Amino acid sequence: MDLASRIEPPYPSASRGWLLVAVLVAAYALSFVDRQILSLLVGGLKADLHISDTQIGMLQGPAFGLFYALLGMPFGWLADKVDRLRLIAVGMLLWTVMTTLCGFADSYPMLFLARMGVGVGEAALVPAAVSLLADSFAPQRRAMPLSIFTAGISVGVGLSLVLSGALIAFANSGAAAQLPVIGPMLGGRAPWQIVLMLAGLGGLPLGLLILCLPGPARRAVVADRATDGISLAGWLRQEKAIFVPLLVGTSLLYLFTNALAAWMPTLFVRGFGWAPAMVGTRLGIVILICALAGNLLSGGLAGRLLRAGRANATLLTMTIGAGLLVPAAVIGPLLPSALLAQAAIAAIYFATALCFGVATASFVAVTPPAIRGQMIALYLLLGNLIGLVLGPPSVGYIVQHILQDPAKVGVGLALVALVSVAPGFWLIRRALGPHAVRARAMAR
Repeated sequence: MDLASRIEPPYPSASRGWLLVAVLVAAYALSFVDRQILSLLVGGLKADLHISDTQIGMLQGPAFGLFYALLGMPFGWLADKVDRLRLIAVGMLLWTVMTTLCGFADSYPMLFLARMGVGVGEAALVPAAVSLLADSFAPQRRAMPLSIFTAGISVGVGLSLVLSGALIAFANSGAAAQLPVIGPMLGGRAPWQIVLMLAGLGGLPLGLLILCLPGPARRAVVADRATDGISLAGWLRQEKAIFVPLLVGTSLLYLFTNALAAWMPTLFVRGFGWAPAMVGTRLGIVILICALAGNLLSGGLAGRLLRAGRANATLLTMTIGAGLLVPAAVIGPLLPSALLAQAAIAAIYFATALCFGVATASFVAVTPPAIRGQMIALYLLLGNLIGLVLGPPSVGYIVQHILQDPAKVGVGLALVALVSVAPGFWLIRRALGPHAVRARAMAR
């Protein structure tokens, strides 16, 4: 028995590992509900706060994304040092409270500040969650749980639309004021404010539940002496052939996916005359089904490729998804009918889920355990700085200042896709060879 085998603790039981997956998926889905819920409230926000498309893009992008991105690295460092479940719970309680406070906003600056608070809280989730899952499953079994965790994105985006549509209908009915305990707080509020308050308050119980869960032991020992004691900066320098194209490529894909999530409901409201509640119900269900299918296929395909001897199975799966995304993202927003546009949305979210379902597993496969939290935080930092900070505002700016036509949201989305998705696919593909070499060495 070698030293690593004697020192490293056993992995948790399958039941404990999958319980953790289920709770973290729920937390990730809820984070995307609170993050994306503004996308269906654009009309009410513009009418009540008298703000422009560019300002809407700022609320959905930089207001949330700047602190979410910049705090990812500190939280990634904390995820490698402190109790990870408590870190997630504290962050979750913060972001749900700040989402509730968004509903109290009566001015653009106040809403902007509350959205910043949502970003601060959510920054704690992914680095700690990926570190927890990597310590809960053996390397050959990680792809599926990590892809299912990533399915929280798909569930959250779809659920935010479905939930927002239902909450808008509920708020418009006037029944909110009759709710026990919180009814007086909701009475007299605008529908968009009621939606935000209810969405925020609904997440508090899950944050408290996470505090009660047992976490896995850390797996800090690395059998390969070449990786022992390495810093994040040193690892990036050593493996730059992997991480430069992979980090830049995924960031470019983030740019489009965040722009799409922010402006897709407005595309259907302005372009096809759909009511917000209709957008939420129809598109939410489409996204839930297609994106979940993409995530499940992502984990299953990567696992099958890994068992077939492809050391870079996760990155190969990402490349296939990114390749499918290119035509769907560029052409889809320009389609002339609502039915065709819905089909394009289905294809886009399926391809995106296929690609990003194993993105974290791709980083885990080539990163030593001691710096995994930091590596995932760096991945999120770059992806969200480029994706959230630039994606939603770029579409708003193009529509308002370049196209000067609020009905041309689809053209704005297509232009953003053209300059982001195709280069992103090319860069990710370039990392396949070096990724296979390092993944094979890490597996040994």
